[in-house]
Amino acid sequence: MIDSALLVDPAPRLGPAPTLAGAQPALTAQPAPDSRRRAPRRAWMLESVGVAIAVTLALLAVWHIDATDRSWMLYYDGDTVLPAIVRGSVLSGQQQDWALSAVLFLPEMGMYYALAALGLGVKGTFALSAVVNLVLFYGALRFLSGMVQQDLPRARRVAGALIAFAAMMALTFLEQAPEHESFEFASLLATTTYYSVTILAAVATTGMAARLAAAPAGSRRRWVELTLLGVSALSTLTNPLYVAWEVAPLAVVFALMAWRRALSWRRIARIGCILAVGIGAGLAARIPFEPLILKDGPAYANFGLARVMAIYYPKMLADRTSTLAGAVSLTFIVALILVAAIVFRRSLAARDTVAAVVSGVGWLTPLAIFAGTIILGLYGTRYLQPMFFDPICLLVLAPRLFRSGQAADWLGHRLAARAATAKARIARARRALLAAAAVAALGASAAATGTLVSSGAVVNPDIVCVDAWITASHQTGAGDFWAIRGPKAYLADPSQLIQVDGSFYAYPWLTDRVDYARPNVSFVLMDTAKPALTLPAEAQTAPSSTVRCGRYTITDFGSPVLPIGPIAPYLTS
Repeated sequence: MIDSALLVDPAPRLGPAPTLAGAQPALTAQPAPDSRRRAPRRAWMLESVGVAIAVTLALLAVWHIDATDRSWMLYYDGDTVLPAIVRGSVLSGQQQDWALSAVLFLPEMGMYYALAALGLGVKGTFALSAVVNLVLFYGALRFLSGMVQQDLPRARRVAGALIAFAAMMALTFLEQAPEHESFEFASLLATTTYYSVTILAAVATTGMAARLAAAPAGSRRRWVELTLLGVSALSTLTNPLYVAWEVAPLAVVFALMAWRRALSWRRIARIGCILAVGIGAGLAARIPFEPLILKDGPAYANFGLARVMAIYYPKMLADRTSTLAGAVSLTFIVALILVAAIVFRRSLAARDTVAAVVSGVGWLTPLAIFAGTIILGLYGTRYLQPMFFDPICLLVLAPRLFRSGQAADWLGHRLAARAATAKARIARARRALLAAAAVAALGASAAATGTLVSSGAVVNPDIVCVDAWITASHQTGAGDFWAIRGPKAYLADPSQLIQVDGSFYAYPWLTDRVDYARPNVSFVLMDTAKPALTLPAEAQTAPSSTVRCGRYTITDFGSPVLPIGPIAPYLTS
């Protein structure tokens, strides 16, 4: 449901016009029958065009990721491959006893299982999942646009969503680092385990909150309230980070609006009650999952690292701006944050509630998240993703801010007159441009799809080499989290690789704890791009041989002589 229960532009209610005493009522125009029949068809056409463009942009973005070093993050990274490891473990018949983080990945796992049923293989499924994730982001933006711009024609609502989505996809083309720990956030949206569903929920929540804040008294908004309740409950269940990313900043924005008397406290209390009930229900629903959660929300805070993070994150920002692509990307985001602050101030003065909510979240959330992450001592740039997607949401309002009658306030009368002239010229060439764009989109989609299908069938040769050796050996080995996750995801029996930390202690993190039923291993897998492990004393005397598979090194001891230590102390404290 984007704009209404039906995908039809609402027609104005026409009736007798007011008349002077004794005068005959004027006849009012009624929409022609053909116009009524064409309305649903036009609505579907507009939405279909929007989805088609979004799919094309998503395919091109994933094509870029696949063609660059960023593909390692998408297909083989330690966190990204979790859905494949879970599915491989289930299919191998192993008993399930998972150790998870605070994030349960319930929607992500469901979607991965559904896509994996198409038989595209692990890598092909990840590529398809990336496209689907990006298209779903367009869906969230379209939902936001429908919520906050109901007074605009459907074409402009679709255009607003496409403008924001195209900006996010453009940022994706500026990213190519192989590691996830960077300020390259746009492409993280293509993965299944870097909180993509939480991002979708946050965008949708902004739209529903803005809609409820601006709804006239007595208007029908029950379905919006129920949807907001469900989204907040499910989001909190699967990832409590939703509260910090969306609900807390939204509360501050509402408080600022109330302080400026742009929103009543009574309306805020009603929306707050809905979110509080949803969050409470989500937290209660997490109770049955407690045996799976190794480390829950509050345990992530480490105030002692605040000073370290105050240096680390600015350094990461500096590293990102050291390249042209990074400088362009961050400059664009900073500019959007500044524009959001300006729009927020103007919207408060104009009592434009929906624009105030969206723009308020757009400037306040990035600043609050950046400061909060440092204060809490949280390690991981992935926690800073709202710095990108919240300012991007401001672009959904572009048709609203620059519509007829408001453009002069922003561009000046002279530029507005030129825009009107340009609009007349563009209108004459619109059909030809649309036809050319459709042909280009089809060609680009076909090329990207063909490339991704071919690429999805070819797994990294180093991982193929490792997995072939492990499968043929019928033995069990161990390795560091970041070294073994890629090969483990593509193994027919993922339990043949057991996670350990640098000191060879058991490291049950995002893995099946049943793996550790085997206390000894016979080989060690290392990645030359990662620090070497400290092996047990038995490795000094036991004979061994070495197998090299590109970036990977397998040290084979022939029999299970290497004992795995107890669970790493920092996981149990």
